[in-house]
Amino acid sequence: MRAIASDIKESVCRVPDTPFDEVAYANVPTTSYELPDGQTIEVGADRFKIPDILFNPYLSQTIPGIDGFGDSTSIRGLPRMVLDSVNRCDVDIRKELLSNILLSGGSSSILQIKERLEKEVLEESPQNARVKVLASGSSMERRFSVWIGGSILASLGSFQQMWFSKAEYEEHGVSYIQRKCP
Repeated sequence: MRAIASDIKESVCRVPDTPFDEVAYANVPTTSYELPDGQTIEVGADRFKIPDILFNPYLSQTIPGIDGFGDSTSIRGLPRMVLDSVNRCDVDIRKELLSNILLSGGSSSILQIKERLEKEVLEESPQNARVKVLASGSSMERRFSVWIGGSILASLGSFQQMWFSKAEYEEHGVSYIQRKCP
């Protein structure tokens, strides 16, 4: 079932350019999708609504069968998560972080997500901030970009000085590491 859902997501769903609006998408034409057993389903406005949950998780409350996902006030959309993460960092590096947001994953919709994320983060950022979301065109590169970046970072001499050894962790515990990390 996951493979079928993934294929439907990749071939039918589209990330809307603007927040999903039930009225605006009421008359959107349906798209056909043939299931492995030969049955055909028609997918209408939900093909825009489902991907928009990345940006507005509360939309999940309007979809039958998805219970309890959007009930919590702690659930944030992707732009809010990015901004909250950046704002937890030192004020001196926030502009640099906003101009180097890396979007990783194997989805064919990654470029649509990139454009929308860039637009929404820019709207919420300080006026003089330059927002740049980076996403590779290659699905293999996107899939492994986080690991590639991590290996490059780990190989830097300046980063190696920040490492904690297993022995240091076992001796001092998590609270010691949390005190050493700002």
